[in-house]
Amino acid sequence: MKTTLKERVRKKLLQFGRKNKICSILVLPALVVSMFFFHAIAYFAGNGKRFSMLAMILCLFVVYSSFSFPLFISGNERAVEWDLTNADSSVELAPESELSPEDMEFLAGEDVLEEYEENLHGKGAADTYDASELLASLEGRGSGTERTTQEILEAYESGELVFDADDWRLVLINKQHSIPDDYSFTLGTIVGNLQCDERILDDLSDMLQAAKDEGLTLKVRSPYRTPERQKDNFNARVNQYMNLGMSYMEAYQRVSRVITLPGNSEHEIGLALDITCDTFADLEQPFGDTDAGKWLAENSCRYGFIVRYPKGKEYVTGIDYEPWHFRYVGVEAATVMTKQGITLEEFWEDLESN
Repeated sequence: MKTTLKERVRKKLLQFGRKNKICSILVLPALVVSMFFFHAIAYFAGNGKRFSMLAMILCLFVVYSSFSFPLFISGNERAVEWDLTNADSSVELAPESELSPEDMEFLAGEDVLEEYEENLHGKGAADTYDASELLASLEGRGSGTERTTQEILEAYESGELVFDADDWRLVLINKQHSIPDDYSFTLGTIVGNLQCDERILDDLSDMLQAAKDEGLTLKVRSPYRTPERQKDNFNARVNQYMNLGMSYMEAYQRVSRVITLPGNSEHEIGLALDITCDTFADLEQPFGDTDAGKWLAENSCRYGFIVRYPKGKEYVTGIDYEPWHFRYVGVEAATVMTKQGITLEEFWEDLESN
């Protein structure tokens, strides 16, 4: 019977060890190492499928990580082809350099370079309207009906209220979920050049009026954005960071915390809008501490809106806390999410598990 390589090596080592006492001492560690090597080879060979599966899982984790290199995030043809050969020609790789503490502090701010300020997050004054202008334009709109929070929660807990995963109001758009190819909607005009999904205008009008009745003057900007504008916003911010010495990858990772990739933005389907107020118009986190920010966080659900990127949920959404970014999901779903303190991602997990 043919002997294996393992047996031949073991036999040779034992023969060598029998020559004298010194050889027997030397052969012992060699024998242990060689036998361990052969056992390891046999183990991996016998579990090839298991290790192949682990390798595949690791690859998928890297590819679909929130901060995967843009080359991998090409969900569909509607998404921008984020690779280095097709990237916007205005984005060039900058030479890497060490950043000073002053630069890092500067980079931490929302508005990095003034010349881009009006293009980012819809900050241009021409894109911002007071509630009075909006309500005048939306005169005659509004549902006029309101289901109480308690009624909605009781219906949900009893099983009477069931959500449909195909409901257009609940479509999940984020870094991992691009806008579906077959998704369609009709744009309605809020006022001037502000547009959104026509189906949310009644509830938006009701919310603006309710805030006005509370003595709050809300400001609305940047609801629907074209894919082209979303791409320009993203590229402009990437360029800002690269101009200050960051590599493309570093700039991309930082920008993806505050601006969603084109093809993966809720603004592109007209269900998201940025809301501030007359006393705090900037899109900055302290807005959440204003009277308007607190009122919206607590009451926007009554009109179908949620704070899309709440504080403390950054690990779920992959986006920094944005108290000004509101997403329409419908009154019932918004009420459940707000009262349970969950995000749209977590709501979908519950929906799919039931």
